[in-house]
Amino acid sequence: MIITVRSDIGAGFRGSAEGITALLDLSAKSGIADHLEKKDCAVTFADGFSSIYAKNIENILHICEVVCIEVYASLRSGQFPIVISGDHSSAVGTIAGIKKAKPESRLGIIWIDAHADLHTPFTSHSGNMHGMPLAASLGLDNIACLLRDPDKLTVDFWERFKRIGGQSKKIRPLDIVYVTLRDLEAQEYELIKKHGIRNFTTEELKEQKEKVIGALILEHLKDCTDIYLSFDTDSLEGSISKGTGLPVDNGIMPKEAEALIGIILEDPKMICFEITELNPRLDVNDATIKMVYQILEKALSVLKILPAREYRLNRQSTG
Repeated sequence: MIITVRSDIGAGFRGSAEGITALLDLSAKSGIADHLEKKDCAVTFADGFSSIYAKNIENILHICEVVCIEVYASLRSGQFPIVISGDHSSAVGTIAGIKKAKPESRLGIIWIDAHADLHTPFTSHSGNMHGMPLAASLGLDNIACLLRDPDKLTVDFWERFKRIGGQSKKIRPLDIVYVTLRDLEAQEYELIKKHGIRNFTTEELKEQKEKVIGALILEHLKDCTDIYLSFDTDSLEGSISKGTGLPVDNGIMPKEAEALIGIILEDPKMICFEITELNPRLDVNDATIKMVYQILEKALSVLKILPAREYRLNRQSTG
């Protein structure tokens, strides 16, 4: 199943919601996704509470609650959810949906991204919530690195945000693996250092190649029950990929991303794949759209040929 989240209000630049249409239009022309059911998440809400510490937090909370329900329903029906989202804040809902479907699962996270996304309303310089999904899913505030003093209403919404799906602390720091992380701030670095979170750098990828790095990533997550892979378009080499809000040099090349994602998706523990942050408004000659579409096509081709996955869902979980 393809689940779309046509919202970009968690990002610093508008336009990434349009990336979903760009990818689906190309997939319709190729026919590669014709066999998949498609579900659009409801993302239109009335004006909600916002603050400088967590912009649009009330509406993003509601969006992530919808995403949680759709991912949960997809998994409960035995499908493999492929989420295409406008910005990375919706990953809170994706992770919550996985955990709602499999509450006893130890969930591994592969985060292919230039950024750590470990900020909170207490540490974020910008207040953009696409920089907060992993901290929220970890149930962290990172008060030790306090930078800002958010108001009570922001904190109340943040507490609700962390508990989407019915539980806080959905994942463990050691069950996160970054790939090509290279643009982070001091507050995020302190969390990564404190918890020993692994980052496979661009240099490691180029030296050891995709097959070896893929094997090392999966070895690192060998004790996890299930694995979720999230691909942020800004992980791509910023000098050639401009169609994303925050391009950064020294990133993964498109063919490297295709190969690595293909290798990872073959693992039977894979339970969900996500693509996010493709912004056609910032693209040059549709170059990034074409790159990301090739990655989506690779993922779909791998998943299509794999045998049906048995998720062994816990039927005692709440519906």
